[in-house]
Amino acid sequence: MRILFYVPDNAITHSYMPTLWPHLLKALTPPAHQVITVDGNVIRLNPEQLADYIRREKVDLVGIGGMTRTIHRSYAVADSVRALGVPVIMGGPHVTEEPEEALQHADAVACGEADALWPQMLADFEAAKLQPIYRADDKPSLENYPILGWEKMDFKQFTLLPRWLYRLLRATGYERYDINITPVETGRGCPYRCDFCTVSPFFGEKVRFRTNENVIEELRLLKRLGRTFVFFVDDNFAINPPRTKSLLRDMIEAGIRMPWAGQISMNLLRDPELLDLMKRSGCIGVFIGLESVLPESLAQVSKSFNKPEEYAHIIAELHRRKIYSVTGFIFGIDADRPGVAARTWEVLRGWTPSFFPIFSQLTPLPGTPLFKMLRQQNRLEQRHWLHYRPYGAAFQPKQMTPAELETEIRTAWRLAYSAGSVLERMRRLRGRRWVHKMIYMFATMAFRGVYFRQMTVRAWLRATWSYRRALWEVFAGRPPVAEPPESHPEPVGAD
Repeated sequence: MRILFYVPDNAITHSYMPTLWPHLLKALTPPAHQVITVDGNVIRLNPEQLADYIRREKVDLVGIGGMTRTIHRSYAVADSVRALGVPVIMGGPHVTEEPEEALQHADAVACGEADALWPQMLADFEAAKLQPIYRADDKPSLENYPILGWEKMDFKQFTLLPRWLYRLLRATGYERYDINITPVETGRGCPYRCDFCTVSPFFGEKVRFRTNENVIEELRLLKRLGRTFVFFVDDNFAINPPRTKSLLRDMIEAGIRMPWAGQISMNLLRDPELLDLMKRSGCIGVFIGLESVLPESLAQVSKSFNKPEEYAHIIAELHRRKIYSVTGFIFGIDADRPGVAARTWEVLRGWTPSFFPIFSQLTPLPGTPLFKMLRQQNRLEQRHWLHYRPYGAAFQPKQMTPAELETEIRTAWRLAYSAGSVLERMRRLRGRRWVHKMIYMFATMAFRGVYFRQMTVRAWLRATWSYRRALWEVFAGRPPVAEPPESHPEPVGAD
């Protein structure tokens, strides 16, 4: 039987982060079946084009992921597939919370982690006994985690470069300079119960880990295959610091100093020993959900363990170890008022460089305490995911209008990624090697593309031209600028 696992895009923005679930489920599929994986963020197919692909490849069964931010696309794809007479199975956090809705577009849904559900669903499908809803009553142990078949993988889909640049490198014989990323999981679950997050409701508050030996075996395989960058997809890679330190020491001892990045809470990065081990094991970047610079806003989403007075010091410690930080901020929390973007940027612009700020609106996801609260208060846009708008407000904020919230997000992106702001940060990197500065400059342009559309060569060229002065700083050998100037950066418009 031929099976297709499809990762939907949201038809608007671009995701640079590869998805792990289709490759894990492929490893859990009996070898008698042939599994194809297609990531819609890499291979952009509209529902009709995907249906043609399924027809040509003679696919018998399709599995589709269901995240809230892409569920409108998941449903459209599923409808096109079922119109061909090909059955569809859906899974993921969104369909776990909204199974009856998903069943309007799928033949069966998996509610919860699918490690144990998938083999049972596949067996039932072969026996013509497929049930509409399968629920995972227990959280699977990760002690016997399968080694994924990376040696059979087409890694082209994992490149971080724009497609046109990747093709240029291949055509000119410089493919070795491709910046690629491979997703690796070492643990699941999170004991923090942030009001807006689906991790605890879906994966549970008890954290489960793979054995160090199992992780090291997979990393050895990836290193043999010439992979250049690993992203640990754990929702909080250092949630158990002693275990994380043990894993990092084992990586160092095994000689696996592979560039890697992960997601880690700010409060766990206070530990200098952890930071040193991260650096020694090859860490080059970390995503930190800071959410807000306002203590009152953090308290309202159950994230008071973040301490804004610590932010600058920890970012500086990461910078000193040449570890980049991606800092995530959320606007629209009940304590936020108009002007929160400017207030936030006034704090951030004084930090040491090597950080990439990203800004988004508070999003009520099904199954979260936030979702339940807003629904009870009649402030929620019902089924907002069916009318997805990137960076659009799906609820009524307490201290501003939805339009004002969207304006705050736009303002924050313009302040952080204007030509003046980027030049300011690049000047403060003087004294660093040009390679370091070039990587930082490229990453800045890539993160700019999270909000400002730059999906084409023309858009990238326009962005490059707007940053021409900052690019010149890549090769500047003068001493670094100690403090940012007082002038405010000029805004930059979207492409």
